[in-house]
Amino acid sequence: MSTTLGREDALALTVGEVMIRAPKTLPAGASLGEVRRLFDRPNVRTVLLTEGGAFAGAIERDRVPVDGPDSTPARECAQPEPATATPRMPMFEALKLLEARDEPRLVVLDEDGVTLRGLLCANADATGFCIRP
Repeated sequence: MSTTLGREDALALTVGEVMIRAPKTLPAGASLGEVRRLFDRPNVRTVLLTEGGAFAGAIERDRVPVDGPDSTPARECAQPEPATATPRMPMFEALKLLEARDEPRLVVLDEDGVTLRGLLCANADATGFCIRP
């Protein structure tokens, strides 16, 4: 269950304090059909691919071809290097990155630049951030 943290309240925090710590993921070898099934949920707007805890790619809804076979490897649609943040990044810096994107999501990687730590998600009307207590 997600709740919302107001934008003003988030500004004094770090990305690690605001991010969703356990976002939904699929294995790096997932198929396009598996991605489509996750996107059947209206609240899922980004699918993250992982391999042994390491980030392997992000797929936004608009990157999924409508006519591609379900058996297509999901990695073919993934952004291997999307905009990212680290847990220590101040939220005011993350907001600058979010404002430059069409989809208000940032993949949160550990300082090693590889390990997936979470997902920073602005809510639908950009007045705050989705959090899971």
